[in-house]
Formats: sequence, structure tokens, C-alpha cells
Amino acid sequence: MRSIKTIATPRAAGVLLALGLLLGCSSPEGAGSAAPTPEAASPEGNAAAPTALASATPEASAATAIVSQFPPDGLAGSVIIDSVNAEGTVRARTSAGPGEGELLMISSSTEERGHLNVSSNYGLEGEQTYQADYSIVYRKGQQDQVLLKLPAFLFVQPADRVLEFTVIHFEQAEVFLLAPQYKSGHGLVAYAFAMDKKSGLVFPVSFKQGEIVHDTLVYSELPPFPANEDEQLVVYAPVGAGGDPEPGPQRYELDLDKRQFVAGQSE
Repeated sequence: MRSIKTIATPRAAGVLLALGLLLGCSSPEGAGSAAPTPEAASPEGNAAAPTALASATPEASAATAIVSQFPPDGLAGSVIIDSVNAEGTVRARTSAGPGEGELLMISSSTEERGHLNVSSNYGLEGEQTYQADYSIVYRKGQQDQVLLKLPAFLFVQPADRVLEFTVIHFEQAEVFLLAPQYKSGHGLVAYAFAMDKKSGLVFPVSFKQGEIVHDTLVYSELPPFPANEDEQLVVYAPVGAGGDPEPGPQRYELDLDKRQFVAGQSE
């Protein structure tokens, strides 16, 4: 009888061991220690889904809004930036003089293009805005002569287009006016430049009234606009809300030696 028990015990133990191994392979602990499948490890798997959903939330969208490189002063506080253009973007262009000469308003930094989110004296909601460090240059061939710098300059236009300088012909010079901001409720502000027909030199022009010298010309948003009459620049002043119109236009004589328009008596 003892020999039978001795022989039967190893067999029973073997059966129990095999059964235990089978049960162990199918246990929850064994499944949890298995290596991850390729689907679980892939970035395209379910683990990436929360990130995609989170990117569509308002908080994430606000985080991706373009932040201006310029201070949010004045009109800039009403601008939403839509895109950023590369340095060297041309905003105004006009042929100047014979050959390849031209006047350009060109960005000397990256340019922020956006739109107004509210209407104001400077434009209607949704109209296009542009801001950059701009330069007014005279370009001839491969040479650029910087005439004026306009740092952090912001202006509004009804539509996206390249502006043109207004050209006023005088006997001794060509005069160019550029008013980037198309309305303000207080008159248009223009930057003036002249090309001496004799020397070919191009330079900014200031405006002298009595003892005061202005770097810009301010004139009415409504016609008639500045024009040459009898070799004088005739300018109609703006009329603000509730203001009285000037008795007549202001007349300026061109002094090329001083690079100025000198005001005479108003009419």
C-alpha cells in the first residue's frame, strides 16, 4: 500500500501544478503585466483624444491668440490681430521721377494685420488694421534712401490694398502726400515729400505757420483736397464736431532751399 501512495503522489502533484499554471495565465494579474499593444502606444490611440478635445476649448483658443509686439495704447486696444507679415511688407507705393525711382511705405519690422472689433472715429468694426515699424523710403535701382521712420505706426483702411501717394505737380518739384489713416473725425494727417526736378534729390517737407513748424499736414477729410493753384499749395482745414469752418483755405509757398511749405495769410 505504501508503494502505491508513493507512486500516486507525484502524479497528483503534476496534475495540480499544470492546473495552477493554466489558471495563473488567465488571471487578472497576469493580464495586467502584459506588454502594451501597438495601438495603446501609438500617438493616434485613445490617449491622444483628450488633448484634441482640450485644444477646442475657449481657454485653449485664447491661449493661441496672437499677442502684439507693441503696447496696447489708444486704438490698439480695439484691434484683434489676425496674422503677422514678414519684414519688408509694402503698404504704399508710387512711381517717383524718371527711370526706376519709387516712393515706398515699407515695414522695417514684422507687420501685424488685424481688424477693429468695435467701431470708432478711425474706422468701422471689421475694417482692416496694420501696425509695424514703418519707413518711408525712396528706392532707385537697388538703393534705398530712408526719408522718414514711423515706429509702432498703426492705421486703419476699409480694405486690404497697397496705398498710393498723392502726387501734386509744381514747376520746380514733384510733391508727394501720404495719409495712411483714411478717417479720424479730426482731419487727415499727411506726410509730405518733394523731389527737386533740377537736382533729383528727394526729401521730407515740413509746414511753417508763423514761428511754428509742423512735420505733417492736416487737412479736411472732405473735398476739395490739397492742390496746386498758381504755384501755391491750397489746403482746406478740417472741421471738427460742432466747429466752425475756416473763412477760406490756407495757402503755402514752396521753399525748396529750406525744404518747407511756408504759410501765407488765410483767405
